[in-house]
Amino acid sequence: MVLSVCSAAALSAVSVSGGTITNAHGDSRYGEPIPFRKVQGTGGTMSLEISGGRLYALEGSGLSIFDMADPKHPRRMGQVRGMGNVRQLRVSGKTAFLSARQCGLWAVDVSDENSPRIISNFDGVEMATGLDAAGGVAFLGHRVYGIQCVDVSEPARMRHLSSLRTDESQSVCYRNGMLFSGDWAGGEITVIDVSDPLAPHEVSRIKLDGYGDGMAMRGNVLFASTGQHKKSGPPELRHGAGHGLEIFDVSDPVNPARLSRVSFPSIYFGPCDYWTPRISGRYCFAADTVNGVFLLDVSDPKDPRIIGNLILPKTDPENPAIGVPFKQIADPGVPQGDPVSSIAVGDGVLYVSGTYTGIYVAELPGIARPEGRDLGGLPRLPEHPGDAHEEGFFSSGPEPTNPTRAVAIDGDIAYTANVWDGVKIYRLSENGMTQIDRAQIRYAADVKRSGDRLYVAEGQDGIGAYRIVSDTRIEEIGRLGVLEKGLNFVQFLWAFEGSDIVAATCATSRIHFVDFSDPARPKVVLSEAGGGLLYGNYASQDLVKGRYFALSRTFGGFMVFDLGPRPPKMIWHDTFPLCSQTGSVASLDSRFLVMRACGYAFFDPEDPVPTRELRRSAFPGQGALPPDIADDSAISRSMFPKSEWEGLANADRSTGKVAVANRMFKNCHTYDFSDMDNPRPLKRLALKANPFVPAFWKGRVVLPCGYSGLLLEK
Repeated sequence: MVLSVCSAAALSAVSVSGGTITNAHGDSRYGEPIPFRKVQGTGGTMSLEISGGRLYALEGSGLSIFDMADPKHPRRMGQVRGMGNVRQLRVSGKTAFLSARQCGLWAVDVSDENSPRIISNFDGVEMATGLDAAGGVAFLGHRVYGIQCVDVSEPARMRHLSSLRTDESQSVCYRNGMLFSGDWAGGEITVIDVSDPLAPHEVSRIKLDGYGDGMAMRGNVLFASTGQHKKSGPPELRHGAGHGLEIFDVSDPVNPARLSRVSFPSIYFGPCDYWTPRISGRYCFAADTVNGVFLLDVSDPKDPRIIGNLILPKTDPENPAIGVPFKQIADPGVPQGDPVSSIAVGDGVLYVSGTYTGIYVAELPGIARPEGRDLGGLPRLPEHPGDAHEEGFFSSGPEPTNPTRAVAIDGDIAYTANVWDGVKIYRLSENGMTQIDRAQIRYAADVKRSGDRLYVAEGQDGIGAYRIVSDTRIEEIGRLGVLEKGLNFVQFLWAFEGSDIVAATCATSRIHFVDFSDPARPKVVLSEAGGGLLYGNYASQDLVKGRYFALSRTFGGFMVFDLGPRPPKMIWHDTFPLCSQTGSVASLDSRFLVMRACGYAFFDPEDPVPTRELRRSAFPGQGALPPDIADDSAISRSMFPKSEWEGLANADRSTGKVAVANRMFKNCHTYDFSDMDNPRPLKRLALKANPFVPAFWKGRVVLPCGYSGLLLEK
């Protein structure tokens, strides 16, 4: 991704005196510099919250708790690590809830502040990013997959309640039966009635003049931070100019009213795209990642005024070797610094977290005053579970706690990846399925079969290789304990008949290829990064011509690998956006069937064609295709069209049948592609849960359908 500065206010000279740092935008429009200093011994932090007189921080890969007896000098009491890609935090009573992207939702017991303890982990719809909690319900924002309601009244057994699609939910905020979803690229706030968490429904949408994210509320006044690109004005002036704070009156949630907007310095910085406000009396603190923090007087919400600002340093004051790992921000000519990931208002102080360099404190007596949240009326917990019956399928039964994420077929036996329930084993029949056993595997995010081997993506335990001994018994024959240093949380893998090469990803930007020819000594033989996160099962489930493997990077492009040679090699990489985040690619005869801008196209790995030249076709019954994007700019990529038609595809070679499961829109289409030039529609099946990649058994779709369990087409 190309990073560029659009414009920036002048930088005041950085000064350090007795540990106090003065670093700010020098332009008078952004107020006076706010001095601050580093909280010694802290490291890169993603979220902050104050609850019960304690400061909670998502530091490193886990949770730290600080004593605030002296608010100016917080003291670390206890910590717990090992929760992966932690992002947002909410403390409810004696339980801290942590969203952790591909690592799900964690519940941590904080009753003993010196020794917090992990209670449980819950596998969310997709990338658990936004987080709020009220009345025993947690609300998660899952980017393009929308919001999810989770029953957390028993933290040791969190349970799915419902989900609702929005346009890239990045943060959520609850008040009085309404959930406000800050939708990123859509540049809006979706207002959702969640008074019944089994049946959330959209009430209205609030248009923003930038990309959406964090919010704060006081009564019926909503403060919304925005970033990246403007949504209005001349196109040539929008790039990077969307940073600011917008204020709305939401006393009538059906018809919210805009009160004001104030803008912050213009910059486009792609890697860290989060921003959030916090209220303190007549003031509002607005964190704007690399732009730092702005202090506003909002006593008149129709006329907010910026009165101060600070910018975090580019490097850690305690260890200059640690800093922002991006050339754009490391450039001395760029005023911006370490991205501010979160802020928390203490008694006379503001705590500020730097993504890479740690926690800071600014002394603001008379300005910084903690405010308790007024949640209003709480959502009512349902007395019974939601309806998980899926029309057109036999079902293994609902799985509200450990969803069915993947299935591998071996004859009449189906192996499913069920997260913390490990691998379940079913026998398939004409009239449904019967569970016959469960493998004792601690965590299973994905499962694939190759010959008599079963490969399992086991999160922090890496990749497990097993021999299928009988219908109900598998035995471990090898393990790659660490796939990716830094965030070893294996989520997706691909294995193929006739090959000892396994492809795998931790849902980051990198795809790895592991040689399991000697299962006792597996080794990574190729790793490739690219644009876009691989937080879906975006690759082909089979090889074309027994050797070619394709990976859709969705709006990050398309990769093809040749697994024939040793080691395997990448033979094609086109970075032009291919499809939205729900699309993938399937092996079909001698070509790949790729999702292409809401339709499909064929790709021959031995005669490759650039993405822009691929002939797009509409799926049978789809109608007209929407326009393709005009270019591969940052704005065009973020506004890539989404469709219920593209999805996670797989093909049945024996019948020519193709199934396309759309996780975003919750459906599964099936087609007859035996005549590839004239495919025919077969079925469209609406679903209640978000499906994963389909498989086939005797020409019938076998669908791992998340919280609805394993499904077999009737």
